[in-house]
Amino acid sequence: MSRHESALEVTAKGAVAGLVGTAALTLAMSQAPKLMKMMGQAPPRQGGGKKPPEKLAEKVAEGVFDQSLSDETQQIAGQAVHWGYGAAWGAFYGIAQSSLRLPHFLHGTIFGGLVAAVASTLMPSMGLTPPPTEQPAQRNAMQLVLHLLYGWVTALVFHFLSSEG
Repeated sequence: MSRHESALEVTAKGAVAGLVGTAALTLAMSQAPKLMKMMGQAPPRQGGGKKPPEKLAEKVAEGVFDQSLSDETQQIAGQAVHWGYGAAWGAFYGIAQSSLRLPHFLHGTIFGGLVAAVASTLMPSMGLTPPPTEQPAQRNAMQLVLHLLYGWVTALVFHFLSSEG
């Protein structure tokens, strides 16, 4: 990089990278149970009902706006939370990486691990998921791998967006 990118540029590039990382995570989440079966592993049982982003959207609607959401609106709001969360983490990554300038694979690994750690502590504390100690080891391992994938894809995309062509 011969010129210094502005904070807005690195934030925007990070958000875009986070969206691509979220797309990879979402695709992997949909394929993980099938892949585990192919490897002779029983996929972890998914808790029935709403996904964590939908639960969060419902909590915000009821707690902040005193509104109930229809199932369809919860799903849409849940998707907005899911993608917005991924973009926000990506923006954070862009800001951090523009300052730290770590090798992208290393930083992607650290970043994915950080996102996994936050998810495994913040989500249970908000009542969105059970704590890791109450979930099967396979599910915890799958969640870690999925978050690492998110970190690696986000780091790689940010690297390409920030490289001069």
